[in-house]
Amino acid sequence: MINKNKSIMISGYYGFDNCGDEAILMVMIQEFSKYIPKEKITVLSNQPEKTKDLYQVDSILRTDLLSIINKLKQTSVIISGGGGLLQDVTGKGFSVLYYAGLIFLAGLFKVPAIVYGQSIGPIKNKFNQLLVKNAFKNVNLIIVRDDESKVFLEKMNVLNKNIIVNADIAFLLKKANIPNTIKKKYEMDKLSFIDNNNLKIGIVIRNCNDIAKDYEKKITQLAKIADYLIEKHKSTLFFIPFQSDADIAIIKDIKNKMKFTSARIIDEKLNPKEILSLISEFTLIIGMRLHSIIFATINEIPFIAIEYNSKVKDYVNSLSLNELLINLNQLTVKNIEDKLKYIDINEKMIKSRLKEKRIQFEQKASLNTYLFNKFIDENVLGRN
Repeated sequence: MINKNKSIMISGYYGFDNCGDEAILMVMIQEFSKYIPKEKITVLSNQPEKTKDLYQVDSILRTDLLSIINKLKQTSVIISGGGGLLQDVTGKGFSVLYYAGLIFLAGLFKVPAIVYGQSIGPIKNKFNQLLVKNAFKNVNLIIVRDDESKVFLEKMNVLNKNIIVNADIAFLLKKANIPNTIKKKYEMDKLSFIDNNNLKIGIVIRNCNDIAKDYEKKITQLAKIADYLIEKHKSTLFFIPFQSDADIAIIKDIKNKMKFTSARIIDEKLNPKEILSLISEFTLIIGMRLHSIIFATINEIPFIAIEYNSKVKDYVNSLSLNELLINLNQLTVKNIEDKLKYIDINEKMIKSRLKEKRIQFEQKASLNTYLFNKFIDENVLGRN
């Protein structure tokens, strides 16, 4: 166990009600608490009180620099991750500065640092690249979730022999039952009785820079696709927000442009385990957010992945299922129909591949925990 006066600190995009990031945090706490008491785990969060209540850990407001510094003095190791934190193509551009800054801060107080299950990049700004390169000199162990991240670091001349490629730790997430009130409200039990020739589709859409640039055109196109799925395939459609506050607005705008009114929006805030179970109710997922595709993989459900960010493309490449990927700027009814035809013809192969990769990635995700425990033993507790 960690020294009674020491703790571990976890930084990431936590406390923003983002399903993917909360799934990552949930699994980290699930795995770390097998080895470290929860009261010794401190999470930097946008909503520290909520994070404390949800996970029974200590939590600090992620922008409270003084409290972070005071806590670092009592910290054995800081963990940066997981997720796509170190990139500068989404958000407001502060991500690299914030997360690299925490690593520099840890180095100042001689606190070991681990990058845990991240995608690195894209980082386009030269200053940000230099920032990451220098910050990573202070990182003791770098675990990335895709080969492309390792290649990207090597191209930036991050010379760290401890760069390891594993899988997204969300593969260790366990399902939780969907609340009966939700199942009853959306008639989930009836989904399994719908004609098997009809698709039961979960759609996960988010706003992003490429959509914002041409918002009306993009949401009109998405509405046409949704209408087509209902009209041509007699599909049952559910829009699933993965970050409610951020996703609901664009989902409602799409639905308002649809001519069919049968599509439903699941607007209750479900936790990641419940959403993982919810995904299992569908025959197809059409998703922008990376973890909607990861959750489809865990459930061995075919998907159409919408590439808005390189991490989505990199993940689908890792499955060797590139035919299931479509670029955001190529979203048309015809292209979606082509993907559906491919899935129909190759469904058996796709499900077999998803099962194979699920098992493989679960094993790789488990290795993340092993490497963390080994690091603590050798570098914090001094065991060899």
